Amino acid sequence: MRLRTPAHAPGARRGGQRGLVLLIVLVVLALLLLAGAGAMRAVDSGNVIAGNFSFQQAAQQSADRALTDALNTATNAVAAGGGNTSLANRYYSTRQTAVDARGFPTAINWDTVACFDPQGAAIADCTVDTGEYRIQYVIERMCNSNPTLTDIGDIRAKCEYEASVGGVSAFSIPLRYRVMMRVRGPRGTEQWFEAMVSGPASS
Repeated sequence: MRLRTPAHAPGARRGGQRGLVLLIVLVVLALLLLAGAGAMRAVDSGNVIAGNFSFQQAAQQSADRALTDALNTATNAVAAGGGNTSLANRYYSTRQTAVDARGFPTAINWDTVACFDPQGAAIADCTVDTGEYRIQYVIERMCNSNPTLTDIGDIRAKCEYEASVGGVSAFSIPLRYRVMMRVRGPRGTEQWFEAMVSGPASS
């Protein structure tokens, strides 16, 4: 007579436990693999964010350089009573009403706007990615129409200007100018900036 091993015998229990442990191990390994994949995506995302932040910092520094140059350009544009004369893709004497999604005038053809590097050296073709930062800017005077530059009342009626505590004349009233900047960087990156500055109506 042979004895049958009951289902609850120690040998059967050990076999069932081994199967359960193996199943748990497989589940844990699967979870670890999923966690590893998630961590890899997070690291990649972090690297992209860090890269974008570095680019934004460099682009901001380039825009600061452009703003300094733009102030000199605005000063030259208004010299000798020339503030009412627009310069295509460089200086607009009046506020442009047709704008794009960024709020920049659609009249600007950025392909023909002067381009230079952060050191101020001219770049012939801004579309060529040289690995360096390329800067462009356009100035827009905040006037609804061209004022009579010798009439401070007319200037105040047609242009935005900064409040002044002292007496001002038609030549010294600080008008508002908007500087719109485009900064291109390595690997096809680009950033857009704008700043409001004040300057004379004429000189």
